[in-house]
Order: sequence, then C-alpha cells, then structure tokens
Amino acid sequence: MRAKIHYYLRFVFGISRSEIKGLYSLFLLLLIYVLASMYYTYIEKEALAISFEPKVWNSALVKMPKPREWVKYPVHKKWERRAGPTSNFKSSIFPGYVRKSVQNQHWALDINLADSLAWIGLKGIGPGFAKRILAYRQRLGGFNAVLQLKEVYGLDSVWVDENKSHLNIGLGVYRTLKINRLAWNEFRHPYLPYAQVKLFLTYRKQHPYIASFEELEKIHGLDLAVWIRLKPYLSYEP
Repeated sequence: MRAKIHYYLRFVFGISRSEIKGLYSLFLLLLIYVLASMYYTYIEKEALAISFEPKVWNSALVKMPKPREWVKYPVHKKWERRAGPTSNFKSSIFPGYVRKSVQNQHWALDINLADSLAWIGLKGIGPGFAKRILAYRQRLGGFNAVLQLKEVYGLDSVWVDENKSHLNIGLGVYRTLKINRLAWNEFRHPYLPYAQVKLFLTYRKQHPYIASFEELEKIHGLDLAVWIRLKPYLSYEP
C-alpha cells in the first residue's frame, strides 16, 4: 500500500523524494495534533465531571409551565366541543386527537446558578462555550436577561432564540457597582468604557454622593445609552 502511494506521488504527480518525506512528516504532525486535541478534550470533560456539584445543578433548575400539547383520545361525538376555558377540541387535521388543556411541568435552567456541567447538558453547548458563559457572567455580575447570552463571544444568537424558553435568570444580578464607594481601579464592567469612568469620577469629586439614576442623567458629557444599559448593575449605597 505504501509503495503504491509512493509510486503515484513520485511518478503520477511528479513529486520529488524530499517532498514526499515532507508530506509524510506533515501527515504525522497532523495525526499527533488530532490525537492530542482528543486527549485534551477528554481530560477537560473528566475534570468537569469531578468538579460537578449536584446541589448547584438541582438549584439551577426551576419549574416552568409546559405548553398545551396534542394527546391521543378515543373520538366520541359528544367530545367535539365542550364549553368553558379548559375545553377539549377535536382536531380537524389529526383525526383521533384532541387538544387537552392540562398544565404539565418541564424544567428550565437558571443561567445565574448553572455550573459548567449543567451548561454542557444543553444541546449545542460544549466545554469551551460553558467556560466562556461562566467567565462572562462573572464579569457582568450576573445576567439580567436571557438575551444577554448573545453577548458571549462565539455563541450563536440563533441558538439563544431557540432555547430561551428553557432558560431562566432566577434572582438575576448578584453583584452591583457601588458607585459611591468604588475606586477608579475597581470601577470595571464590560458595558463601561474607561472614558465614562473618568468622567463620572471627576463629577463624584465635586458631588460625593449620588442618590439616584436621575442625578446621573444631569452629568454633562455622560453617554446615557451606556449608563441606561448599565442601570441594573448600579447601586447607590452611601
């Protein structure tokens, strides 16, 4: 087999012996890279499994109402329609089926409590995305809305739209910016550029206590679009 490949490369494609050796070496390096990547992924999953905390997983799940669904029922004339808000209706499209108004339960993931293994349990999320989501959540101080997941680098916005009904923010933001206390080197947030921090701190030197967001709106030169986006993360504690 090897001699056949060598013959085709040497005499059909006109590749020299030194070039053939180079191709063999390149193939070997690619094989080593693929095997190393597979091994690294396996080790990473094992590490996540070891660090799995069942209490965190259980607390990250909240009950949500399940939408109405079509269930099999024996068709009977008197079942074609019933009065009342929870009536069953015979399907004209699927004979033998009626829509049953029963509120079952399904589970939704609390995106502010879920650990890496909980995220990996969702279709389309691997160890890499799970790590990015947790890192971004930490930088934010908690998600205030499910759609903030679209801001995670590389995460497909279509995936977020398709899965948002199975996600929940729980208690929401868990760390706020205490704008009356923070020093300049602690005033950090993904939504907040340094120029805005500098402008705010200059104002705070003259007005040591900011009591509300309305006071922020009066600061000359402040980009309100930035601060409105940041509003859920602001605390006015003295």
